[in-house]
Amino acid sequence: MPLPTIVFDTSAVNRLAKDPSHSEPLMVGLRHGFDVQVTGMVVSELISTPVSATRETLIACCQKLLSSGRCIWPPHEIIRLLVLAHAKNSILFNWQQLPVRATIYERAIIDRDFNDALCLEEWKVQQELEETFLNFWRTLGSKLELILADNPAMRPTSYAHAIEIASADGSVLWEVGKRLYSAVSGVSLSGADIKSFMDLCPPFRACCYALLGSWYDCSLKHPAPKKPAGRNDHMMAAYLPYCGRFVTRDKKQKTRLQEVTVAARINCDVLYYDDFLASFEVVV
Repeated sequence: MPLPTIVFDTSAVNRLAKDPSHSEPLMVGLRHGFDVQVTGMVVSELISTPVSATRETLIACCQKLLSSGRCIWPPHEIIRLLVLAHAKNSILFNWQQLPVRATIYERAIIDRDFNDALCLEEWKVQQELEETFLNFWRTLGSKLELILADNPAMRPTSYAHAIEIASADGSVLWEVGKRLYSAVSGVSLSGADIKSFMDLCPPFRACCYALLGSWYDCSLKHPAPKKPAGRNDHMMAAYLPYCGRFVTRDKKQKTRLQEVTVAARINCDVLYYDDFLASFEVVV
């Protein structure tokens, strides 16, 4: 019987690496009880850590996690592979049969195949992506505010309410899906076809529902949160269908990804790191 799969978010890896009092027993338990998915997004975030000594501690922790698992691609690459496979042959498409293991990340962790200059560049990339992402939704929010200010009843009061609005025929959810699919493949799907693809492809579906989290937080919510869950927090949703448990120490991310699993019908337990640790029993 295959072992249950588990993913640790960057915040959870940070905590795991900084608390040796429980990290080693946990590593033993993980090796015996779980198939650990070390995600490409976590690796990218950890490599971008500016302080080299801290970065080494975090990457060393990732290497220990690899002893009971493997690396999988960053979300944007997983989505790219899935969309291209479907565009090539929609009849035979099966998301579970598409390999997403990223051995290049595994080798980079083991060989420490990055220098300070590369790490600095990765840090800049991460910062620019986050800023561009949030600015897009905030700019949209400024435009929508002109409408919502005169029609306050139209403003959703929760993520679930926003999803209800976005799921109407021809509405935001399907437009997000169509634009994402087209950006990758160059193929424009109809509303019915994008719904069909989202039904067939849980990682793509989860990603679309997660993107609407930023739509709600930054474009619709009033007052908008000063520090909403960001790009990477939401893009991590693409990993949810690949694991049975997703562990984070970011409370905003935990809440949002739990909401995504419900809205997008994803069978994954999103757990706060401390709660996971408290319930984790090490069997020697």
